[in-house]
Amino acid sequence: MTSRVPPDDADRSDSASTDGSRGEWVDSGVERGDEAAERDARVGERARLATLGATLVAIAVLLALLGGAASGPAAAALDESDVAGGGETARAIETDAATGAGDAVSREVDGSFSRSTYNGTAGDPVEIRHVADASGNDTAYLLVGGNRLTDDGGTVGYVDVLKVDDGSTTINTRLLGTNESDVDSCSAPDVDCDLEFENEDGEVIAENLTELSDSVGATGAGGLARPPVPERYRLAITNGTFVVRDSGAVDPVKVAAESDLVLREPTFHDEVEVFTTADADVIADGDGGEAADGEGDETESLDDLRDHGVDRTAVTKGDRIVLGFESTGIWGALSHFAANRTGESGDESPIEAGTTVDHRVLVDLLEAEEGVSLRVRQTNPGRNKRPTELDLADADPDDVTLFLAEGEELDRGDADRAPGRFYLAIDTSDGGPFTDDVEPGDEFSAEFALEGTEGERYAFRDGGEPPAAFGAASETDDDLSEQYPYHGTDDGRVDAEATFSVRERYLRYDHVTDDGTLLVEADNGTITGTTSVLPETELSATTVRDTDETPNRTESELSIEDGNVSVDSGLAGAEPGTEASYRLYRGQSLQESRDVLVVENATDPDRLRLANGTTTNRTVTRGESLANLTAAVENTGQVRNREQLTLDVDDGAIVEERHVTVAPGASENETFAEVDADLEPGEYPYSLAIDGDRVNGTLIVEADPAVTRVDDANGTDGEANGSNDDANGSNDDANGSNDDANGSNDGETAEDDSTEDDSTEDDSTDEGSDEASTRGDDGETRDEEGSDQEGSDEAPPTLLPFGIGTRETFGGTVLVGATYLLGHWV
Repeated sequence: MTSRVPPDDADRSDSASTDGSRGEWVDSGVERGDEAAERDARVGERARLATLGATLVAIAVLLALLGGAASGPAAAALDESDVAGGGETARAIETDAATGAGDAVSREVDGSFSRSTYNGTAGDPVEIRHVADASGNDTAYLLVGGNRLTDDGGTVGYVDVLKVDDGSTTINTRLLGTNESDVDSCSAPDVDCDLEFENEDGEVIAENLTELSDSVGATGAGGLARPPVPERYRLAITNGTFVVRDSGAVDPVKVAAESDLVLREPTFHDEVEVFTTADADVIADGDGGEAADGEGDETESLDDLRDHGVDRTAVTKGDRIVLGFESTGIWGALSHFAANRTGESGDESPIEAGTTVDHRVLVDLLEAEEGVSLRVRQTNPGRNKRPTELDLADADPDDVTLFLAEGEELDRGDADRAPGRFYLAIDTSDGGPFTDDVEPGDEFSAEFALEGTEGERYAFRDGGEPPAAFGAASETDDDLSEQYPYHGTDDGRVDAEATFSVRERYLRYDHVTDDGTLLVEADNGTITGTTSVLPETELSATTVRDTDETPNRTESELSIEDGNVSVDSGLAGAEPGTEASYRLYRGQSLQESRDVLVVENATDPDRLRLANGTTTNRTVTRGESLANLTAAVENTGQVRNREQLTLDVDDGAIVEERHVTVAPGASENETFAEVDADLEPGEYPYSLAIDGDRVNGTLIVEADPAVTRVDDANGTDGEANGSNDDANGSNDDANGSNDDANGSNDGETAEDDSTEDDSTEDDSTDEGSDEASTRGDDGETRDEEGSDQEGSDEAPPTLLPFGIGTRETFGGTVLVGATYLLGHWV
């Protein structure tokens, strides 16, 4: 015989025999049907050998033997059938309960689980796959919880009994134990259950969960403070009879199979996925009105959005921005609201990955005081303007779509039934889901958060049992902030944020002239550019070139990839300078019409060059114009161009700037006759530059031979003649100046008005003597009256031995700077 592990925390020593109400762990693995049949045969043989003359006593004995064989111990049959879908299976056990005198009803149940442990996330739906079967009118029940915790010996704090059928049970863990539970809980007033709870002395203490919670509060049978928290909860298929231990643990008397449900802490991904996609009508047109499977279903999928979108955060006005958020622990509530919207009910989750649901389901979750928030808000409103916000509650379903998908970043339990990620596709057209129309240049932030405040925790409102699933205490208490149900007292707010912007719908060509003419190179004939429109946009172009015979027409689809656009103009190989017309269509609608010009180099179609005729070295006389300095400017492209020509002599000594306009293939000569070479004789570097082209040369400035420099009045030779004057401007030689101690020439020129005789000389001498001054010991000049005078800048003339000053006339000649040689004044 093989033995079976008892239920969690069950005490084998407390088990009674099979005919007691306490129950016993049933051994399994032995078939007893053959033994009973053999025994019946032996009794029948004895009856046939009895003589007709046997006494009534012998007949009574024989009947007693036959009756004992018929009413022998019932068989315990082992069923090892697998659950559909496979996986690990627990042994199915068929049991019977003891009956009182005259009680012909036996409570038998068998069952099995597909897993020894089911891992799920608190707040999400989990699927329990099992086999559960009861004989006759009996019912199979699924015990959830009621077990002791191995770490501290206390109970899990929750117990529930569910009516189940053969197959599987999906438990919405957010609703479990509340008035919105989606399973047939025996705690619900409209669910009829035949339960019996006894204490360890065998006394019946309750016949339903309500009585159990009233009599033994430690069992966790009622009065939930909040949704069941992450913990290990025992699962057992039983017949509805239980023993309540003194610790509060609830053990089934008869067990067909056991397993565990382990609920994990919910997790949150703090990044938001952002991409842009086309309008739903564009996608439908691009798919021929059919889904990807070709079955004619026009419903969009998330794959459709990706196939027709690009990974960028700038959404083109009129397209859709797609925001993706990932979290666990919210799907039980979301499933409930989705079921309410669709009118579905039952134990199956109404939402699945890969589907779309009404976006108002998310609105219901956000308004349910669940501590879940989502806000999309403009970050750059104008002065004194309110920011534009996403208004989900009033949004038209055509403008916002809610897509559900498998989680990508977070670990999920193996029993989790719900998606892990949701996406919002939001239209940016006028009249869309925002409080005001969005415009190019608008910037937005999108924030998804699970609210929480340290020191506070989500709680149900006080009220009836079971509690209202979405009756948060914070809903009616202004002093309480909204809390996420699965945050602990030490948990705070967690959020994920992303940004996006709106931009105009445009197509910008790479090469155009100032008048908008498109340029295409002769070697490839491709028109290129950039665009904000998405690749699936139906754009085409028609290029027409007039020839001598018939027009040459080319129609091509625009290729768009990673924001770059290109189209074949059909002008490859055409001669530079060839002209054509270009028209752009979106579908059948004309968007624009332009001229096209074939060029050799579309990047530089109008380059101006300084031709070979440009002079690089020129000689000019000082003061004359630079008329002989010329620049030949040539247009090497196919487009007329106007650029600035610059002459720079000696790094800014002379600068001349002017604009030059040159037609395609032509050249212009520029001279500088109006510019004078106002420079000292010498050599000066110069440069001519236009449109990035530059030539360098040397300008030689020569002195004008017709010009003689005249010295200034004090006899200095001037800068050009190389003056050897000292700091006072004196031209005295090395042998000594005829000036006075100050070395000054008074700057005055002695003027000989006429030829004079000796008397004139005497008068001059006397006059000079009279004007002479004497010097005192203090170095100051004193006049004849003895008055002091400040020193003059002009010193008195030096007296010669024969009474003639240095600036006096002698024989009609002016003596200037006479030199004393060998005892003679010269």
